[in-house]
Amino acid sequence: MQGLAPLWPYLRRQRVPLIWGFIVAALGSIVGTASPYILQLAVTSLQQQGVVAGLLLKYCALIVLLGVVNSVLNFFIRQLIGTISYTVENELRNDLFQQFMRLDQKFYGEHHTGDLMARSTNDLSAVRQMLGPGLTQTFGSGLLVVVAAFWMFSIDLRLALLALTMLPTITISFVIIGRRMRERFGHVQTQFGQISTRAQENFSGIRTIKAYAQEQQEIESFREANEEYRRLNLKYVLLNGLVWPLMSLLIGITLGLILLVGGQAVASGRITLGQFVQFNAYVGLLTWPMIALGWTVSLYQQGVASLQRIKEVLHAAPSIKSPPQPKLPAHWQGVVEMRNVGVRYGDRWIVRNISFTIPAGRSLAIVGATGAGKTTLTNLLGRVRDPSEGVICIDGIDIRELPLDELRRRIAYVAQDTFLFSVPLQENITFGRVDAGEADVERALETSQLVNDLPQFPQGLTTMLGERGVTLSGGQKQRTAIARAVLRDPTILILDDSMSSVDTHTAAEILRHLRDVMQGRTSIIIAQRIATVKDANEIIVLQNGQIAERGTHTQLIRQNGPYAAMYRRELLQSEMEVE
Repeated sequence: MQGLAPLWPYLRRQRVPLIWGFIVAALGSIVGTASPYILQLAVTSLQQQGVVAGLLLKYCALIVLLGVVNSVLNFFIRQLIGTISYTVENELRNDLFQQFMRLDQKFYGEHHTGDLMARSTNDLSAVRQMLGPGLTQTFGSGLLVVVAAFWMFSIDLRLALLALTMLPTITISFVIIGRRMRERFGHVQTQFGQISTRAQENFSGIRTIKAYAQEQQEIESFREANEEYRRLNLKYVLLNGLVWPLMSLLIGITLGLILLVGGQAVASGRITLGQFVQFNAYVGLLTWPMIALGWTVSLYQQGVASLQRIKEVLHAAPSIKSPPQPKLPAHWQGVVEMRNVGVRYGDRWIVRNISFTIPAGRSLAIVGATGAGKTTLTNLLGRVRDPSEGVICIDGIDIRELPLDELRRRIAYVAQDTFLFSVPLQENITFGRVDAGEADVERALETSQLVNDLPQFPQGLTTMLGERGVTLSGGQKQRTAIARAVLRDPTILILDDSMSSVDTHTAAEILRHLRDVMQGRTSIIIAQRIATVKDANEIIVLQNGQIAERGTHTQLIRQNGPYAAMYRRELLQSEMEVE
């Protein structure tokens, strides 16, 4: 029962319907075992009095009535337990999703999306099956076995011992095979997660697949993964297929032994024919509960295996979280300071000895070659990860001492790789500020220059976007993300190469409108184009993970260092494009 520990808090909240379920199951067991007794009375009456129509009708009516009552009770227990299982599944799913939202990037970097989806669907379904049919059979079958065993011992001790020695072999066989089934089911679930990941990646990257004409290769890779899934399922089905023939064999052996021993007991006068019929009726009643108990064990084993996978997520602790006693600035101004900041992956330093201060309302541009650590620095501000060394402060407070949600609310981040949701365009724009008015949305559209593209959308702002914004061009995605960031009205605005997919003319227009937005707002701009960053109050150049030079555009040109070299290359490229 230790494997069910994660479910106890949920089951405790359902204790009232659980108690009622137990009571109804007990009543059902009593009613269910009364029919064989009525049958015994009818057979004894036939032996002693012959065929008496009125008496037979009375016994038939009683058996039918008991059957009706038992059916009603079974209906209610299924309703009660079914409600419990779906309620627990609902609460568990909500808690699982909340935990997904709490976990940080490190967790998602270590787990495949498909595997997490499998835990949220298949594993949850297995837990519900364990609680629904599993609990129903545990209550119903378990109590029926107890009540029927009492009646069987009251008829004949030796015959009852024989039956209750043979019948549990059905359950034991199910348990032994079920243990192997649990192992194989776990392998099946893991492989299903890998297939889901493969499919999800292919759907998301369909443009890339088609651009490189890799459809056949991806089909083959998926076929191999699917073939492995089939192989593991067949191994599971092989064991599952062995169960029922074995059950039939054990039931046949049990009935044969009872007929042999019971027939001798009737012949010797130890029990009457009516009692023997009653006893066999109880054996018939117990056949399915014995199988059901074994099946319940199988459901339990599958449910526990799935519950452990869910537990891994629920018990995962985010490495980035709010401090127990957070601090807040008296007034958010947006002063950003980094002191000797460094980030290390394994033994390799990505950035090190980074120090700068951005006064409130000022702008800082960061330039450098690909892989120089520009994005890594901006990720530190929103605590996507924490620095390996050094301190980052906003308004004089270490960001690790600020409430995480409040810190992130004050920052708007526009990444180069824009993520859009499969919802209407307007919902993507107002994602960070759902209460935005129409005028604010129009201003954000104007600033991002997305307003020029609206006539291209069939339903304007209500146009439904494909998954991850697949129906938009790269430039339209980035402008949508800029509109979303501008609308949020942040204290700190971060543009991480967010105009790389926008043409030069449109980028210039966006920058012209952004100057008004950036006025009085702390801004950090990362870009490959010098034209994008030249108006920043300060520019730093990263080389080999460290600051190589810093200053204004004019100062850096005069220094004739890496920045000036980048600027000259850009001018030369522009001249070549014009020619």
